[in-house]
Amino acid sequence: MPHTKNETTWNAWGDTHSGKQRSNNEDRIYCDSKRGIFIVADGMGGEAAGEIAAEKAIDFIQKRLRQETGTVARRIREAITAANNEIYRLAERKPDWRGMACVLTLAVIEDGLMHVGHVGDSRLYKIRGGEIRKATPDHSPIGKREDSGELTELEAMRHPRRNEVYRDIGSQPHKPEDDDFVEYLQVPFEPDAAALICSDGLSDMLTSSEILAAVENNAGNPHGTVRELIERANAAGGKDNISAIVIEADGFAAARPGGGPTGAQPPKRQPRPRSPAMLSRWAFLAYGLIAGAVLLALLWPPFETAAPPVEPAQPPPQVLVVDRSSAEFPTIGKALEKARAGDRIEVAAGEYEEAIRLKDGVDVIARVPGRVVLQITRPLPGVESAITAEGIAGATVSGLVIRATPAAGLPLGVRISDSNVTLTNVEVSGAVQAGIWIEGSSGGALAGNYIYSNAGPGIVVAGAATPSVTGNTIERNGLSRERPAPGAYILDEANPLVIRNVFSGNGAEAIRVRRRELREKMMNNLFVGSARAQKPVGVEQARP
Repeated sequence: MPHTKNETTWNAWGDTHSGKQRSNNEDRIYCDSKRGIFIVADGMGGEAAGEIAAEKAIDFIQKRLRQETGTVARRIREAITAANNEIYRLAERKPDWRGMACVLTLAVIEDGLMHVGHVGDSRLYKIRGGEIRKATPDHSPIGKREDSGELTELEAMRHPRRNEVYRDIGSQPHKPEDDDFVEYLQVPFEPDAAALICSDGLSDMLTSSEILAAVENNAGNPHGTVRELIERANAAGGKDNISAIVIEADGFAAARPGGGPTGAQPPKRQPRPRSPAMLSRWAFLAYGLIAGAVLLALLWPPFETAAPPVEPAQPPPQVLVVDRSSAEFPTIGKALEKARAGDRIEVAAGEYEEAIRLKDGVDVIARVPGRVVLQITRPLPGVESAITAEGIAGATVSGLVIRATPAAGLPLGVRISDSNVTLTNVEVSGAVQAGIWIEGSSGGALAGNYIYSNAGPGIVVAGAATPSVTGNTIERNGLSRERPAPGAYILDEANPLVIRNVFSGNGAEAIRVRRRELREKMMNNLFVGSARAQKPVGVEQARP
């Protein structure tokens, strides 16, 4: 049955198989469609140790993820780290388990996003609009060469060192914030998209085009897709254990090329044969109509008809790649100048000393989340925010970092005015007046962002704005001794949805509102270490 969370509906199915050449199965899967939690773990270590590592990883991770405290990103990092350290501890205590570990890919669906935790060479693919994209990088030498284009997909699949990995869960202790451990990604999960999480026992046997064909052939039937994928992988050799979880959003089957759920189609209705008498009557009528039309054309005065206007062909959406070494787009601003509605700007890792103004219908996405930095180190004339959106009907910014130094005196990290903008996985720090300022009739969403160490409030929502503010971490803002500020400040007639955020160590209340009726709406958040911990949501007193 379909499952829904935050207005996103999906169907999912998962299964695992030992393959044709293995007597045991060291893969483990976890498929909780109701909560939107999906995990594929591939054990390593020989004998029974790999199975134990995969089982322990699944057990620890699903328990932590089901406790919906803190941001999704934090939950994922903590869950994988706890599993890693427990597997390492068990292996140290029992000689037979020495060296056991696993690789793992998981997804948590929340707020229209797939929050992905990834370690190793299992994979998550996204399927949409007749295209398939590998969303997770392979933490392996051969996978890295494939991702960089040095090897083709087939060359990588056939390489003798294909199964070597340089990241795993269990071989050494880790902390949640270790840079070289958990790869955390956010993948948009639109109502017409699907996703596949699989072990390398599948991706080493089938190309991405073969996987796409199986998913589309069974659109509307995830169970059938998983069954076909496992059968195809076994038919191709079945060299390893095979695991797959398919998640389909509710509109995927109808949106796929060809449209509508697959399966047996009803036979076409055959025309009913007509009697000769009936045919002769229709023929007589048709001849009469034709003769009348010819006579009318001969007698009617000639006239000219205006040809219908021909709509100019719209150019297809394009992807503009920004790279500091590029001659065409060395800055994000250059790409925005050329971009049209529907285009996507992908930004390569690096520091960009610039402020940007968003364009309607144009998304700006970091190719590597957290590695694209808008570094503001000096005052920029006429610029009050690193990212500005004014009158934007729709746009998304994902994976960027805004970092302003005190010398820059940057008033705002992000300013959204009369716009519907989605910010995901964005970091904002160093702004003077507020990290993010949303005003006017703005809607949109802030999801999974990290807003910290801003001199003023982390977030200000003013005017009649109604954004969704969910799953963000808002900490250490407003710490000025002279003017301590809250983590979030709700002004005027603004009525945002503020839930499942983490507020920690801000200068005043976690959230301050001007209208008392909003206070109870703000309580569905996690409040940690606020300066006014006994009163996490405060109501501003009316001014005389």
